[in-house]
Amino acid sequence: MTTWGRPARRHDRADGYDDYHADDYYADDSGRDPYGAPTAAPSRPGRGAPRRDGLVVRGLRALSGVVCGAVIVLTVVVWAAQYLGDKRDFPGPGSASLSAHVVAVVVVSAAQVFADRRRGLAAAVGAGVVYLTGAVLMFTQWWG
Repeated sequence: MTTWGRPARRHDRADGYDDYHADDYYADDSGRDPYGAPTAAPSRPGRGAPRRDGLVVRGLRALSGVVCGAVIVLTVVVWAAQYLGDKRDFPGPGSASLSAHVVAVVVVSAAQVFADRRRGLAAAVGAGVVYLTGAVLMFTQWWG
């Protein structure tokens, strides 16, 4: 489009003419267009592309994310049961169970964030803490 709103003519576009952009006006002292597409960042010398974790560590991290989400959902369920129990005068799970679930959510969330931000063995250990906390919660509060 030109300044006045009419479409640019075909021969203008073919010649590279544009009413809105003049290369010599926008170029800085180095001759580079500061409003153009950025160039690719230079790669780190001697290091190459960043490495990914192996399939096992990524799988452990993904499954621990599912366990973390399940613990959060169970905490919401226990809180809702406690709330409804108080409102309708029937015994709910109790404050000890609710406290255990809240502590488990804090531990599991912190461990999952740790696992997501680390690589290798540290990520696997963080995922293991998520599994262990979820198992302890299930055995002590749900299956006991």
